[in-house]
Amino acid sequence: MDFKTIMGVLSANGVKSVQHYAPLHYLPFIGRSRSILSKPSLDAAGFKSTHLRSMSRGQDVARGFGSYAHMTLDRQPRILNAKLEAGFPHFALGVPVGSVEAVVFSLCRFNVAMTRYLKRGKKRGAPESNTNGRYYLGHQIPIARTTEDQMAMLAKHLPSGTMIEVLIHGDLALPDDTNVICYSEDDARIARTVLSQIGCPWKVAASEPPGDYPRSEVHGKSIDDFIAQAIADPDWRGNGLEFDRLR
Repeated sequence: MDFKTIMGVLSANGVKSVQHYAPLHYLPFIGRSRSILSKPSLDAAGFKSTHLRSMSRGQDVARGFGSYAHMTLDRQPRILNAKLEAGFPHFALGVPVGSVEAVVFSLCRFNVAMTRYLKRGKKRGAPESNTNGRYYLGHQIPIARTTEDQMAMLAKHLPSGTMIEVLIHGDLALPDDTNVICYSEDDARIARTVLSQIGCPWKVAASEPPGDYPRSEVHGKSIDDFIAQAIADPDWRGNGLEFDRLR
């Protein structure tokens, strides 16, 4: 069966851009590659496991989702709120929907890393349906792959604000009209400097944070140092700086 969806499934439901959220200090890596990479591609590029979120990297792989690049339709995900509330700078990439609809993708209405409704062992997991999706080989959470299932999932869950993950099958090349959204003027200024230094044409805008964002001077200094080294050495692959390890 061919799981490639028709063009316009997201557009038909009013989606204009798809989001990817990341720590601000990852912008040099993402901007240089002009892509969002799946875990196998990150591994092949020389990034160690410490580059990935410690709270989710194992769950994604164990649950059958390690080969996807993860994006979302949610403009205010809980995890972004938590990171900003802790003072750790993050940004959003707003990718025009046409670039996503040009590749193969699946949809999942469950939080892949955090949901407890898993199909493993004696657990049945969430029921299959046209609005929940189906179980595919190696997956412990149902996803929508066919056009019919994707349309049904979006029709039911998008208006209610349910978090929907967009799972790119492999990597996603990012177009020149990708937008970078930051949550303070300081972060936006850093992002513009990074993109200028690496020759990336994306536009940067500062936006009101979805909740409290008491930007931490300590975290900010760590990010400044990280970005300086990443810009100076294109072959450098980071030092393990990651939100979930900070206490």
